[in-house]
Amino acid sequence: MSGLLDKAKETAKAAQDEIKVESHVVEIDSEGILMDHSSSNDSGLNTTQLQFQLGAVSLFLVTMVTVLFMDTITLFGGFTIDDLFVPGILLSWAIFNAQDLMAKVYDTQKLVVSGVVFILVTALFAGVAIFNPSDSGVTIANIEFDGDNNEIDLSFYGPSGMDYTIDVLVDGKVEYSHDATINIDKGSHSVDLDDFWKGNAEDMNGKELVEYEIRVTSEGGEESMKFDDIMNREIDTAFIKVVEKYSYDSSGENKIYEGIYVEMIVGMGTPSADFDFADGIFTGDEPLPIESDWDATIRVLGGDAIPQYDISADEGVANGYGDFNFDWVSLHMDGGYLDKGDFYGDDGCYTFEITIENVHGDTFTSTDSQIEFFWDSNEAGGDDPATAC
Repeated sequence: MSGLLDKAKETAKAAQDEIKVESHVVEIDSEGILMDHSSSNDSGLNTTQLQFQLGAVSLFLVTMVTVLFMDTITLFGGFTIDDLFVPGILLSWAIFNAQDLMAKVYDTQKLVVSGVVFILVTALFAGVAIFNPSDSGVTIANIEFDGDNNEIDLSFYGPSGMDYTIDVLVDGKVEYSHDATINIDKGSHSVDLDDFWKGNAEDMNGKELVEYEIRVTSEGGEESMKFDDIMNREIDTAFIKVVEKYSYDSSGENKIYEGIYVEMIVGMGTPSADFDFADGIFTGDEPLPIESDWDATIRVLGGDAIPQYDISADEGVANGYGDFNFDWVSLHMDGGYLDKGDFYGDDGCYTFEITIENVHGDTFTSTDSQIEFFWDSNEAGGDDPATAC
């Protein structure tokens, strides 16, 4: 009797163990991937997947409302909230299918269907946004200078179909005006610099000379933005500096002059730039280099011959020479020098005449760069470095 009782107890214990094992279902798919379904509750609901899907739907709704129904906000540079539209949709779709993607279980039908649903719902939100009346006005998104076409590129945000007027103001006076209409939620327009240019916005020290401003007016109101920081386009100062090139005679005592290395700097020099030269080096105050378009002619006056250099720069860059929008640049493309025989006559003062023709602005001629050389006397035993006249 006791044996039968013990056997019954063993059978009951085995049944309990079987129930415990069956409550934790583990499967291995055809690719050998371990799939644990223990996260499902008794009703068969996968709570982990549900959490991913709820998070995806929440992110999707936030993206739709923020991008389609709120005023555009520029986050940094030309990047706005609207630029999060496509990334937000893709991220929402990825989170919605996150559990399957992480487990590398690619149910093509499920992925495609969920993608189509996201696209259709996006289209529905966009349609509501387009035809939903808004009391917000057109806003200025970005202003930048196009150096290739010498124009300013403007971009705007606003409700679809809203009319607006663009005004370019110089010192408060309208110099250019244009009417346009928002397409979907954006608008753009380019204005040639010649249509409103009135000179540099600032001097070399940052003091305001001319105020440049964009104003946009629409049914929803008015907005304006200054753009002085990109309106310094005119060269008003140019200087030359040189380095004397020489060797020594067989005795090693007397110099034999061969020529000069010639460099030029251009930029905004008003009101503080000043030319000076002492002990063979430039000792003056340099102008502020800027990005601008210009043509330059440089002549060396005072000797037996008059050498001439002709240089053109686009945005301060002269092909074959270098970047005048940054620093001093050599006038010899190969790194060479101006030979003594090509300009030198006698000891004395030599003027480096620089004529700058600004594409936007005036043409001017500078004779500030005047340097005195003592080569004949130095070759006879003297030792006087070049200096300002």
